[in-house]
Amino acid sequence: MTSRPPDLRELVGDDVPPDELARLGRVHDLLVQAGPPPELPAELAEPPQATGSVSVLPRRRWRTIAALAAALALAAFGIGWLAAAARDSGGESLPKVEFRVPMQGTGAAPHAVAGNWPMAMTVRGLPSLPAGERYQLWLTEDGKLIASCGTFHAEGETVVYLNAPFRLRGKGWAVTREGSKQLLMRTSTI
Repeated sequence: MTSRPPDLRELVGDDVPPDELARLGRVHDLLVQAGPPPELPAELAEPPQATGSVSVLPRRRWRTIAALAAALALAAFGIGWLAAAARDSGGESLPKVEFRVPMQGTGAAPHAVAGNWPMAMTVRGLPSLPAGERYQLWLTEDGKLIASCGTFHAEGETVVYLNAPFRLRGKGWAVTREGSKQLLMRTSTI
């Protein structure tokens, strides 16, 4: 027994604009002409039984991908840090490496290696010191001087190249006259 297809007005109602009704009418006629879809084959009527588990990537691949992502993030951070350092120093770069002196461990520490973190510090506003006197840059923790980063001479605006061979988290810097503990400049905690 064949059933009669529904009238288009029964499906969409009477409040459809005439141009939209004409477009829907053409689509409706094509669907009626095409007829119902064929019956679904029996093998597709029942959903397949799930067996086992599905894994997007093997477990060991996740570790590789995570390590790669971490390396890329670290590289992006390093590039950004270097670009910001160059911008903040007015385009000046760290001094050119003239030579390298490799250090190797001794019998007391056979696996020891050495390195440092060079930094360029622009100094302004410090008074000129008498001949032979110098300023000293200190690493600070909780406002206390904890380690010297080196000494320098400054006149007017001076760029000083020093090393920071210390972990810097939770620390700051201060400048004194060499041999004095009176702070002339300081930073907040880094």
